[in-house]
Amino acid sequence: MFKDLDTLDKSRIYNIFIVRTPFQLINAYETKYFFKKNNAILIIIDNGTKNNKHQLTNLIYDDVWEKVIRFGDENKSNFLNYIKLIKKLNKINIDSLFIGSGFNKMQQVLVANINSKYTCFFDSGTNTMTTYNAFVENNINFSALKKMRFKIFGLKTKIDKKIDFFTMFDLKELVNHKIYKNNYEFMKNKFLDNSSNVETKEIYIIGQRFVNANILSADNYSDFLNKVCLYYKDYKINYLMHRTETDDFLIKYDFDKKMNIIKSEIPGELFFLSLKNRPKYIIGTVSTLLVSLKYIFPNIAVKSYKFDINLFNKNKELYTLEYDNLKKNKVEIINFEDSF
Repeated sequence: MFKDLDTLDKSRIYNIFIVRTPFQLINAYETKYFFKKNNAILIIIDNGTKNNKHQLTNLIYDDVWEKVIRFGDENKSNFLNYIKLIKKLNKINIDSLFIGSGFNKMQQVLVANINSKYTCFFDSGTNTMTTYNAFVENNINFSALKKMRFKIFGLKTKIDKKIDFFTMFDLKELVNHKIYKNNYEFMKNKFLDNSSNVETKEIYIIGQRFVNANILSADNYSDFLNKVCLYYKDYKINYLMHRTETDDFLIKYDFDKKMNIIKSEIPGELFFLSLKNRPKYIIGTVSTLLVSLKYIFPNIAVKSYKFDINLFNKNKELYTLEYDNLKKNKVEIINFEDSF
């Protein structure tokens, strides 16, 4: 699993990119392109769904990376693998560590213990905002972390590094933390074809796993989708499923007869970049994808329909933050109750 790290030339200096999700991998490419980093090692930590792994596999471009290291099993603890990874990486010379933003306990340990001259977070959806707020509140080291088992292996649990952000979000710079803007130049250069950029009478709904994860009731989400179908009845309506969403609910409520349901095979950014023509509208609720699409496609109307926050069964604070973030990034917000 980590044997390839042993074969690296100890006299060279490397740059490390660590990802867990397809969206993070897209942003790793953007980060590498923006910072012009060579000798780049990609480390993929698999701990998601089958579709998550499938999308990650399809996103690996071998000509970009010096080495690709991959590990993880969603059914088992990766604790010892993290320990091995840190020990192996600290045997080579590392200039920069680039990693998806977030402070779960293993992320915290990776950032604290990988010896790099420079560390930078790239986007990881809503985690970018929660991580940024942690810096604002000077609360990046969590007391809930079980420290003893890490100390047994000689690892630190406290982050004492200067960390910058490479992000699509409009964030204010912090003292000692630079904010670099991600305009998705790598993906636009690689995939965007403006030669047939004709607007079609179509809309795309960005799907969410609200019902599968018991975040919204089936009745509330179906009410929203039915009203969208009625309001946009003169358009071809496409529904792009979330990568962890199942179609049981959609079929049960006959949405497969009302719109074109598209299963998520690639990240949403690449899906829309691959379209020959551009839709009139892209609409959704609280997906971070709306923000990235807003920046990638300035000529497409991107809209977010806002639910009454009390309709959410959980994560109310998170979704409040997400709606605020959409607004700050100039995505049009429409109150669902007042719009149809």
